[in-house]
Amino acid sequence: MALQTLKGKGFTWWHFSELEEADFATLEKEFKFHPLDFDDLRDETELAKLDEYKHYLFTVLNIPGFDVKSQRVERENLSVFIGKDYIVTATKHRVESVERFFARAKRSSGLRRDAMSKTSGYFFYKLLDYVFRDVQVVLRELVREADHVEGLVYDRHTRVTTKRLGILRRNVLSMRQQIDPQRNILKQYKNISRAYMPKDLEIYFDDVGDTLEGLWVVLDNLKSIVDGLFDVNEAFLSHRTNDIIRILTVISVVLMPPTLITGYYGMNVEGLPQASNIWLVSGLVVFSLFAFWLFVVMLDRRRK
Repeated sequence: MALQTLKGKGFTWWHFSELEEADFATLEKEFKFHPLDFDDLRDETELAKLDEYKHYLFTVLNIPGFDVKSQRVERENLSVFIGKDYIVTATKHRVESVERFFARAKRSSGLRRDAMSKTSGYFFYKLLDYVFRDVQVVLRELVREADHVEGLVYDRHTRVTTKRLGILRRNVLSMRQQIDPQRNILKQYKNISRAYMPKDLEIYFDDVGDTLEGLWVVLDNLKSIVDGLFDVNEAFLSHRTNDIIRILTVISVVLMPPTLITGYYGMNVEGLPQASNIWLVSGLVVFSLFAFWLFVVMLDRRRK
C-alpha cells in the first residue's frame, strides 16, 4: 500500500502509486465510486476511456514509458477520479512522471500554489500537461535510436541490426497505439461542463491536445522512416543472399568437371584411358582452382 495525500485550496489529491487489494477497502470507505470503476482498476483496461457520473468523472489514460532494460516502450495505466473536493490517481505500477510530479508538488510551495489553488479540474490539466510533456523524452529516445539504426542499416546490415530495427518498429507502433486514443479523450474533456471543470478550461486542454498532436506528427514521420529502413534492410539482405548463392553456384560449376572425371575414373573398370597418368589428374585440379580464382576476381570486379 503506497497512499500519499496532498491538500490543495479546495480539494485533496489522493495518490495510490502501487495499487494493491487492500487499497480498494480504503477507496470504498472514503468514496462512493461505481463498482464497474473498481473492475477497471483491477483489470487494467488497454484502452483510454472517460466515464461521467453525477458527482465525479472517471478516466483511464495510457502513458507510454520506456523500459531501459528491455529497450522497449511499455504501456502504463493511470486511473483518475475527479470530484469537486478531491482527485484520486491510481496506478498498478509506478508511473515515474506522476511520481515526480507528486514529489515536486509536495516539495515546492510555488508549484502547489500554481496547480492546486484553483479547481480539481485545473489541477487535472496541470497533471496531464506534465505527464505528456514527459512522454516527449521517450519519443526523443526513439528518434535517437532511429538515427543510430539508420547508420547500422547502411553500414552493417547484420542480424543484430535487423533485431534492433524490429524492436524500434515495435516501439513506434506501440507508442502510436497508446497516443492515438488520448487525442480523442482530450476532445471529450473539453465538452464536460461541471463546477470543478468550467468552460474556461477548454483552452488549457487545447494546449495538452497540441502536445499530443505534436507527438503524433513525429510518430507518424518516424513510422515512415522506420518502414523505409525496413525495406532497405530487406533489400540489402536479399543482395547478400544473392551473392552467397552466386558464390556457391560458381563453386559447384567449377568443381563439376573434376567431380565428373573422378566419378568416371572411380568406377571399378579396367582399361580406362590415361588411368595411370598422375599429371592429367594434377592438371585438372590446378585448372579447377585457377578457374575458381578467376570467377571470384570477375565477380568482385563486377560488384565494384
